[in-house]
Amino acid sequence: MEQPATRSVTVLDAVVHRSEGRFEREPQGVVVEDGVITFVGDPQEARRRTAPSVPVVDAGGRYLVPGLIETHGHPGLYARLALNADCRPATTPRAGDVVTAIREAAEGAEPGEWVVGWGYDEHRMDGPGPTRADLDEAAPDHPVYLKRTCAHMALVNSAALERMGVTADTPDPSGGRIVRDSTGEPTGLLQETAMSLADLSDSGPRELLDGMRVAQRDFAAWGLTTVHDMSTGPLEMGTYLRLEEAGELTTRFRPWYFALKLGDFHGSYDEVIGTGIRSGLGDDMVRIQGMKFILDGSVGGQTAAVAEPFEGGDSCGILYYDTPDIAPMAAQALRNGLRLAIHGIGERAVAQALDLIEGAGREVAAEDDDAEAAYRSLVTSRRHRVEHCALPTEEDLRRLVENRIVAACSTAFVHELGDSYCRNLGPERMARTYPMRTFLDRGILAPSNSDFPVTTANPWFGISACVTRTTVSGQVADTVQNITVAEALDAYTVEAAKASFDEDRLGRIEEGFLGDLVLLDRNPFDADPSELKDIAAELTVCDGRIVHRADAV
Repeated sequence: MEQPATRSVTVLDAVVHRSEGRFEREPQGVVVEDGVITFVGDPQEARRRTAPSVPVVDAGGRYLVPGLIETHGHPGLYARLALNADCRPATTPRAGDVVTAIREAAEGAEPGEWVVGWGYDEHRMDGPGPTRADLDEAAPDHPVYLKRTCAHMALVNSAALERMGVTADTPDPSGGRIVRDSTGEPTGLLQETAMSLADLSDSGPRELLDGMRVAQRDFAAWGLTTVHDMSTGPLEMGTYLRLEEAGELTTRFRPWYFALKLGDFHGSYDEVIGTGIRSGLGDDMVRIQGMKFILDGSVGGQTAAVAEPFEGGDSCGILYYDTPDIAPMAAQALRNGLRLAIHGIGERAVAQALDLIEGAGREVAAEDDDAEAAYRSLVTSRRHRVEHCALPTEEDLRRLVENRIVAACSTAFVHELGDSYCRNLGPERMARTYPMRTFLDRGILAPSNSDFPVTTANPWFGISACVTRTTVSGQVADTVQNITVAEALDAYTVEAAKASFDEDRLGRIEEGFLGDLVLLDRNPFDADPSELKDIAAELTVCDGRIVHRADAV
């Protein structure tokens, strides 16, 4: 939609959400001027304070929440994928549908050009998932790269294997696996770092710009006004800045530079270290957060580095690096003023992530005259993060508390990926997977997230998962880690704002806070828990500008 020039808006007759689930049934007015909330209170007073040219929205008694915050996503990847073949289960529920989607994409490709698809999940399809033979049938004359929803593996066809020079004799790369059949022949499935064997062409600035415009419209429609980009590279940063300069930035971005190349994620470590780029650089729309490292894979693909084998087999997943090989890079990031976000899903990866944060802190602090004070400054006051933090042990929980490390909890996985989690982990481990109840009870900062496009960025899927712990098929994953609706909303607002040190500016509807608002189609505290996933944003305001508006408003 075309954006108005004004950064001011007034919302009248809304039930206004406050943190911890506090709200008054009596409707109020909210005034935003020049991107900042200047008044919350009596609707008549709000109207009196509104300039004649400012848009006025009648909420009609609907529930108004702060702009929702996605603390772990991949908007650059989402924007690129928006321009590729959509093979998500909702779009291609059967392997034959994947064949059709890839064939149609190949018809528009130049001879020999890569055909890229994304989003398949064999666990959520009708019948078996796609195979190398299916992709051969779809595009025999093109190399095909089909990324799984988890983004930790990809399926390729025979033309792609030939192009990459992958045969039965090709060794597995460090931190990855070329999956083979009983005869030793590659099946076409590339796990983790093996995805990097594909020489995919990089998206150019124009393609990413076009895709990001689509992505921003989707974010606004879901009520997301702030998004942490966990795989930022130079191209993503350039896109955000170009959109901001053109007045087209309708989402606040919090970029984390992706350190080391993995698959089609650009490695930015060497380009960032030593440039003076530091955490906190930027403005309210785009502000640098730090450096992101990744240590293991996914539960759905059985590549997460778990402590005990996955159910029904003997695999304990893949740990990408030995600690001594990556520790110097984590320490150097700290020296350069960059916060650390480290992906750890399985127990072994969560422990290694904590080792890296603590070890880097001790190494750099030792260079100071007062090592303990330096360590507090470098670690305990910086809100470093363990991304996903799916299976922390008791010792891990103690370390999270002691070092005030954020558990960036991908609770939304329970909804869309929960059936594969239950199958691969079993009930005992599920009762401590993405343990939001435990995190909150221990006082650990744990904003919830979707890791989109691994799962859908719709925050209400994540909020529902936090409250009900129910999968997309209706299976109850566990009854141990449920949290309340109020706590789940906090995990996407006031608590999520702390993940970027924005708690004094974002996550609340209060005077002096930034003008990010979302008008819901129903009050989540009145809704049945089973309906939480169906709640929709009817109006989204970011920086005082209306960026999404349903016909009903």
